[in-house]
Amino acid sequence: MTMNTMPPSSARQDVEAEIGPRQAGAFYSNDTGGTFEVLAVLRGEEARAAVNRRTDWAVVTRHLATENVTTHCMAWTTSDHLICRSTRSAEEVAAR
Repeated sequence: MTMNTMPPSSARQDVEAEIGPRQAGAFYSNDTGGTFEVLAVLRGEEARAAVNRRTDWAVVTRHLATENVTTHCMAWTTSDHLICRSTRSAEEVAAR
């Protein structure tokens, strides 16, 4: 028997809402942490392994002031502000 590993449509929508506009190459800031570049958006097993917890997604970010790279699954909130979307492809961002 084959199991469907895709979450139901509403669950996918919830995940996309939690990720927000973060995509590889985008820049955002928040009211408490500073300004960040999104290096990657991870999903599924890759995300779970990266943050060592049960999650459907995670983002890898670089803090612009400190250069620290972190991986987290904190949901997009009203304190987060998109500065600019990526104009580069995922391959171009990964090659940096």
